[in-house]
Amino acid sequence: MKIDRFGMYNYLTMKVTELKTKYKNKWVLAQIVKEDSSHNILDAKPLKISDDREEIYKHLQKLKKGAHVATLFTGETPPKGMTFTFYVSI
Repeated sequence: MKIDRFGMYNYLTMKVTELKTKYKNKWVLAQIVKEDSSHNILDAKPLKISDDREEIYKHLQKLKKGAHVATLFTGETPPKGMTFTFYVSI
């Protein structure tokens, strides 16, 4: 795979379920390719995959403003009642 100028790999588009299976317990920065009417991501193109969340955030800052992307963690979800808030300015 080639690495682009942002240090991101040129991955193929895949279903989110495949992505979560192939890259277990990883942080993923992905371009959203297809979503349903409720904005659930169905297909995505991974741009960067890492064990380190901060590495994903650094690459997120390098994207063009308005890029249609998402950050995902493919591990277990937090326990019920625990919430997270993310703020990213691009």
